[in-house]
Amino acid sequence: MSKQECSTAAVDRIGSLPDDTLIHVLSFVPTKKAVATSILSKRWIHLWCYAPVLNFTERKLEGQESVLCFHKFVCSVLHSREAAGNYSINTFILHIEYFFADAPIPKLPISDLTTLVVLKLHRVSSKTFDSISNFPSLKTLHLKDIYFDQLSNVQFFRWMLVDGCPVLEDLQLSNINFFICYTHHSFDDFENSSMLRKLNRADITDCECYFPVKSLSNLEFLHIQLYEVYHPYDFPTFNNLTWLLLNYDWDIVVQVLHHCPKLQNLELYQVRDDDDWVYESELIKKYYQEKENWANPEFVPSCLTSNLTTCTMWDFAYAGQQRNHIMLARFILENARVLETMSMWCYTKGSKVELERVLSSCHRASSACQLSMYCL
Repeated sequence: MSKQECSTAAVDRIGSLPDDTLIHVLSFVPTKKAVATSILSKRWIHLWCYAPVLNFTERKLEGQESVLCFHKFVCSVLHSREAAGNYSINTFILHIEYFFADAPIPKLPISDLTTLVVLKLHRVSSKTFDSISNFPSLKTLHLKDIYFDQLSNVQFFRWMLVDGCPVLEDLQLSNINFFICYTHHSFDDFENSSMLRKLNRADITDCECYFPVKSLSNLEFLHIQLYEVYHPYDFPTFNNLTWLLLNYDWDIVVQVLHHCPKLQNLELYQVRDDDDWVYESELIKKYYQEKENWANPEFVPSCLTSNLTTCTMWDFAYAGQQRNHIMLARFILENARVLETMSMWCYTKGSKVELERVLSSCHRASSACQLSMYCL
């Protein structure tokens, strides 16, 4: 059989599949490629219009002309879907590179996509949003590398979370920046709102802005990168939280744990600056210098005494301002009564050996606890 005949046979096998199956397959490919299938045959002309996912990714806009072409393409896709009688979009993914300050910013008609269940935006300006609208079905919202440079942008961001997404379950914010002045009071309605009561998972990292964590009280999973702007009184009691991942400083970690009575899994890591590297010998030396001045907290968080089963501490051999992390490890080992696994990841073999020597003699509240050391 010739190469052309094999190709034709493969197309025929795909063509024998029902429309629903083909539409499901098209939902897993970028929208541009899905649209390209319309040239295969008359049957394929409109199939892509019924895919529930719009995926505009890996687009690099290199000038005004490419920006306008991209905008035209997105609008054409939406109009073609409507002309085919499909007004339902479950997932909208936008990932573009755009670095032209003088070029016009395309307005994407996101506000028209009221049936969205998943919305992911990466590297776009808040000016891209054409207007405010409700997303009554939105369950997943991921925003990454987005900047807000006007007060109206901040108000849009605040409104979207407080009122616009009443059934939101999964929130991911990464590298969100506000290039204007704002205060904590700008987000007071977050804390008083019950609109985020469906939210059970939040991932908030690299955000140079204040996010009112009191609005996240129903979470089951939380990953948050803490800065000096946060204080333990900002945290509610997380009655449902079972998994916590955060960057660690001794004082903050212990105080936050007091707000997590049902916590079962704890992961701690450090955010490293270039000046934060500490060699293993210096790290252990700091530990012994500070041990004599160490004072355990007056109260042990209830999650340590009753629920915490796994703890992972990353980035040992980095210290900087978080040089008390060895004492933090000791405190957890000495007070976590049902702890099953304590894993510690070090950057060098030397730091691994030294930490094993320091912690192996530490009393463990849980006789079943397995202490494991690894090198990154």
